[in-house]
Amino acid sequence: MKINDIVKHLSHSSLMCARIDLAYWWAKYHHKIYDPPSAAMPRGLAVEHGCAHFHNGGEFDDPVEEAEKDFAKRTALGFDSDAKEREAANIAPMVEQYRSLWDGEPPELENYQRKVEVEVEGLSVPLIGYTDFEFEDSIWDLKTTTRMPSAIPMSHRHQGAIYQRAAGNRAIKFAYVTPKKAALYTLEDSTDDWNAVCQMALRLQNFVERFDTPEDLTASLIPNYDTFYWSSNQTKEEGKRLYGF
Repeated sequence: MKINDIVKHLSHSSLMCARIDLAYWWAKYHHKIYDPPSAAMPRGLAVEHGCAHFHNGGEFDDPVEEAEKDFAKRTALGFDSDAKEREAANIAPMVEQYRSLWDGEPPELENYQRKVEVEVEGLSVPLIGYTDFEFEDSIWDLKTTTRMPSAIPMSHRHQGAIYQRAAGNRAIKFAYVTPKKAALYTLEDSTDDWNAVCQMALRLQNFVERFDTPEDLTASLIPNYDTFYWSSNQTKEEGKRLYGF
């Protein structure tokens, strides 16, 4: 098999998935088994939407209101009401924490959710990503979380290394916001991180291409149902059906 028979591109999130639980990566990208998103995912997207309005919205646009409306649209169907209510309460303080990172008038965004595509020598599919906020001198990735990291986590450094390849001389920054805190970290030398990204992608390709058929590959994987990827009972049942245990 060839990896481009399975996926048309790789990304930071797909490589992280393969690193943590290769069996789930295979279930997701080949067998199209997906774990339903938690309410935290649309909350993060809604906060990002509100923060974009903070930069590029009109004079009378309220970033918090825009974020709350976006969250309501994204969670209209299919989400547990308690989880939805809990995450909705995080939106306003997270947007305000992001705003606290800026003194005075915030700059306008030059790009928002721009697709980044990078080639890796020897890899038959590209690496892609989507930037959050692009400014004249930097690219910011916004992370909403309930636990503030003291530094950029390794998986985020890998994400930043992909962006760095398309950033030119601009800095890569990660803005972390919780309901109570905000922190901004700059990605320093990402050479080792980029090497790690390339090695993960190439090794994943090598692994897939060792098998002649999808059935052979499925029979060689051991799912770890303790990882967050298998958090819903429905997904676990699909995994057990696929892998036989």
